[in-house]
Amino acid sequence: MPKSDINKAGWEQSEFPILCETCLGDNAFVRMSKQEFGRSCGTCARPFTVFRWNPGTGMRFKTTVICQTCAKIKNVCQTCLLDLEYGLPTQVRDTALGIESGAPTSEINREYFAQNMESKLDGAKSLLDISHASSAGKEMLKQLARTDPYYKRNRPQICSFYVKGECNRGDACPYRHEMPVQNELSKQNIQDRYHGRNDPVAKKILATHAASMGLQPPEDQSITSLFLSSLPASATEESVRTRVLQSLPGVQPSQLKSVVYVAKSRCAFVNWKDRATAELAAMAWSNGLEIDGETVGVRWGRSKGASGSKGKSTASSSTLSALQLLRDTCGAAVDALNQPLTSTQTSLLSTTPSPAVLHKDYQTLLNLIYTSTTKLTLVLRPTAPAPTAALGPISDLGTAVTSLATCATLFDLYGSTLSSFARRSARDICDAVNSLSTDFIDNSGEEYLVRTGTVHDLVEKARRELPTDNLAAVKTRLKDDRGMLEDSFADINAMVEDSAEEGDDGTLDDDLDDEWNELGFGSTKKLTEVELQRVKKPLVRFGTLLHKRIVSDILSHTSISQPGSGALIAALDALPSRSHAVVLALEELVATLYAPQKPPALRSAVATFADAMTQMHASVFAESIFPAGSEIANRIAALSLNGGDAAAKGDAAKGAKGTKCPREWFDACLAQIDKTAKAIDEMLASDVPLTP
Repeated sequence: MPKSDINKAGWEQSEFPILCETCLGDNAFVRMSKQEFGRSCGTCARPFTVFRWNPGTGMRFKTTVICQTCAKIKNVCQTCLLDLEYGLPTQVRDTALGIESGAPTSEINREYFAQNMESKLDGAKSLLDISHASSAGKEMLKQLARTDPYYKRNRPQICSFYVKGECNRGDACPYRHEMPVQNELSKQNIQDRYHGRNDPVAKKILATHAASMGLQPPEDQSITSLFLSSLPASATEESVRTRVLQSLPGVQPSQLKSVVYVAKSRCAFVNWKDRATAELAAMAWSNGLEIDGETVGVRWGRSKGASGSKGKSTASSSTLSALQLLRDTCGAAVDALNQPLTSTQTSLLSTTPSPAVLHKDYQTLLNLIYTSTTKLTLVLRPTAPAPTAALGPISDLGTAVTSLATCATLFDLYGSTLSSFARRSARDICDAVNSLSTDFIDNSGEEYLVRTGTVHDLVEKARRELPTDNLAAVKTRLKDDRGMLEDSFADINAMVEDSAEEGDDGTLDDDLDDEWNELGFGSTKKLTEVELQRVKKPLVRFGTLLHKRIVSDILSHTSISQPGSGALIAALDALPSRSHAVVLALEELVATLYAPQKPPALRSAVATFADAMTQMHASVFAESIFPAGSEIANRIAALSLNGGDAAAKGDAAKGAKGTKCPREWFDACLAQIDKTAKAIDEMLASDVPLTP
């Protein structure tokens, strides 16, 4: 399409994207947003029309990443870059059909190449021509083709806060709550996918298919030969060499060491200079190699020293089986950690271990895992592996992993909050040991240092963070929530300060625009006087202060060993969920206080926050935690409640002035919260509803 601006002559404009069925989604009424010249193409770097849409309910938004010219050149989807006909990576398709990519892979001439190709395209016609491809390659693609859409690929991304153990949204989080799997498939990029080079997904597909066709690479890395059988009668050494190189356009002729043709047996040996090229040839020829119109059989060659290495192979096989068993053990341990402790399991215990015994055993098992992991990596390091010596550390590691999962489960006897700490740490360690064993099995320990370091770091973290009892675990959770509450309180203060600093025109200075408003966060509008008065109400300050003093004034003087500890543990386990509800309610309240305020939403948020604080107050003063007339009440009553935080001298402290009873202070603070909430509600009820 000609452009009036000469600088935009090579830019692309389009009305609808080129997409596969999976990326388009199962929603028949999908809505798309269109932005001309929204970004540069991921391959040719030319600006193009960007489309963005949601493929279905619960899916993530998708967007086009390459221009239509590049998509037509390769016949791929503009979003996932998979082949539109077979649903496979371009490297799989090109390897099977023996097609060489003609697009430049460097920045030199790539725009020139794309403009020339655009002139050759006719509408939606693709430049990909497979009419001259071999029948074996086409049959291979038919076997590998993905005929049905795979909508699982459109799932949301993994929540990064959940990976760090910091996500507080729970089921309301729009991202997936699962731990990422670090393997070769984690290293993907647009350039490799498009040009069909070093694509980990393609390599896995080709390797799996080759193994299913009997071309599993042998363990002996010195084998670099492939055996061709049932050659046609017209075949010669030269014709075999020519056909071999033609079928692998991405391989340089210099990589072919020799071709040994045996005319009498009508077979040939194709010898390569390195193992990687030999494996690539085996994957490309997994359905056979077509020579002179006939499909010939392909097999791996044999090692000359195979008979002399039987002892070493047996030892390696035993170690491999032990590593596979360790990997299965880790998977079973993770499954057990995801299940609650049952009465059947507790009935099997001869004696119930105390929290101190469980804590000591847990630390001992962590030390054993640390030591066994170190021993395993030392004897299996790729530079000098000793398979036989690895059997002992593997066995010890499997036993320790199983025992750690059992020990973490038994913490359920002393509170779900304490158990959640132990279970999460044990689950992370089991996953890390699983990754370490998988690296030794699949990659010969290429990343063993990184995997070992991950295990050691998780063990050290578990040593530091495991609470001594359920009370300490609850304190930790409430202290974590306190930080989020203080952040919300800081947001309230920032609103007031920003309102005072804003200009008379009602908007913020353009130099301070951080572009959050475009993403739906924040606001650049000035608070009105009425809205500012609502913000200045000390509701959030009272709630933050009450929450803060729960740990310092109540839980710090609570003993887990006092009578009725079973009921006490249950009461303590209720506090983290109540605290989390307060955090969520406060975040929602702060969000509704930004201009322009919407009275219905603000009234609902205020009521929700006040209700959350009431429930938190009731849980704190449950009979199990704060029994009337108990020793804890007497000890706390002897403390001074007039010192400390300056915030205690506010309106909430007025109700407790001159008294020594902490219950009265908390009751007075809750009364101030209810009073302030009602005042805000009356202000909202009397005001005319604000238009958004």
